[in-house]
Amino acid sequence: MIARRLAFLEAYDGGSHRAFRQGLARHSVHEYTALTLPARFWKWRMRGAAVWFADLLNEAEGPPPELILATGYVNVADLRGLLAPPLDRLPVLLYMHENQLTYPLSPEEEFDFHFGFTNIVSALAADRIVFNSDWHREVFLEALPEYLSKMPEAVPRNVRARLAARSTVLGVGLDRAPLPEDHFPQYRGGPCDSEAGPAWPRGERPLLLWNHRWEFDKRPELFARAVIRLLDVGLDFDVALLGEGRGGEAVFTDLSARLGDRCVARGYLPQRADYDALLARADVVVSCAAQEYFGISVAEAVHAGCYPVLPREQVYPSLYGSRCKGRHFYDDEDGLVSLLGDLVRGEGCGHVCSLDRDLDPWCWPRLVEAWDELLDESVRAREASP
Repeated sequence: MIARRLAFLEAYDGGSHRAFRQGLARHSVHEYTALTLPARFWKWRMRGAAVWFADLLNEAEGPPPELILATGYVNVADLRGLLAPPLDRLPVLLYMHENQLTYPLSPEEEFDFHFGFTNIVSALAADRIVFNSDWHREVFLEALPEYLSKMPEAVPRNVRARLAARSTVLGVGLDRAPLPEDHFPQYRGGPCDSEAGPAWPRGERPLLLWNHRWEFDKRPELFARAVIRLLDVGLDFDVALLGEGRGGEAVFTDLSARLGDRCVARGYLPQRADYDALLARADVVVSCAAQEYFGISVAEAVHAGCYPVLPREQVYPSLYGSRCKGRHFYDDEDGLVSLLGDLVRGEGCGHVCSLDRDLDPWCWPRLVEAWDELLDESVRAREASP
């Protein structure tokens, strides 16, 4: 495969966006020039990042890129209109981490049609659209007719069919070493025969893991309430409260006080080795997300051997449901408390689980070949076009 020169445009370079950019560049055979902006002011990024990046590309010296890879905060239509020839003829691949048609509003925000429509126009202007999961692709396409019906007239035609035809799915990539070939499914979720697999829990007490942003769309307040209810009935367990506070540090103040020394970690762990070591200690990873289109933090923990506890209405059943017979999904706070309580007590949840092996194809060393082929094919398709 020819090593292609690619420009990677990331207007919100933080969290899973940054992890994806860095992981792809680190493992790919292609050569990447990254143009990024810090992860703040997301509304202004969607409105203005294309202008900023177009100017940088137009002014750059040296050999031009052969392809532009942009993520969803970049308006591809604006970008293409502002690029000077011959850059305006470059193929553009748009990667959708999330979308503004179906993303939940924060309590301080009002609905703004503009941002979802920016996603639509950007996708129409791209040569290829790549979604991070089949579920995300489907919810985006299904939302289009109702979303566009808000327009009073001159509604674009056949948008869903046009975007479906040029869209595909590739995962985000996990920054983890693949499992050894002789790795076998293990018994998780409760005590088992000592010869059947590793002990449950992995430590002295079950360790529950929260490893998400402490922001409204991840619903940390739901996790805090559920854990406090478990403490109220006298259950004994440890908790790790990981992730970036992003101004929401107070959400776990009462919970941390109740846990005391049973809170084994709190906040963001800057060293990747420390984070991986904690994943290897944890028994249960919990998501309370009000939006999740892939869920890289859950996937990393499950690949490390954690038992996932997940909201049913998000992407998770499409990724994990058909591959595992255990109890992993809940519908409301009472369901979350019940499932976590059974896991802590070791009652009724234990089963042989192969989810870590099922996630192994998403590790970057295994996934990157598919990404490299897609990017190379996108360049070749444009070269072959008249």
